[in-house]
Amino acid sequence: MVLFGFAIGAALLAFWTVARFPSLGPQTFRSDLLATVAVFMLQTPVAGIVGNVAASHGVPAALLLVVLPSLTLLFWTSGCLVRSIVAMIAPHRR
Repeated sequence: MVLFGFAIGAALLAFWTVARFPSLGPQTFRSDLLATVAVFMLQTPVAGIVGNVAASHGVPAALLLVVLPSLTLLFWTSGCLVRSIVAMIAPHRR
């Protein structure tokens, strides 16, 4: 349940950043897709990192220092990708 709450919080942070700062991040579909794929690949070792941080510093530190930033980055790149897809579909709407 706590992880679900962190996921919702990370999604809200990321999508707020995409909406508030539209010039931040990749601007083309290709660069957005590459960034999203790179972040998905970077998510692979997160479970091990969470375990190590939780063992050494506790679960709250692992949630705040590893889980929240990694999920926020994942949602941010996904939001940038959606933004570029929408721009391709409807380029004249703003």
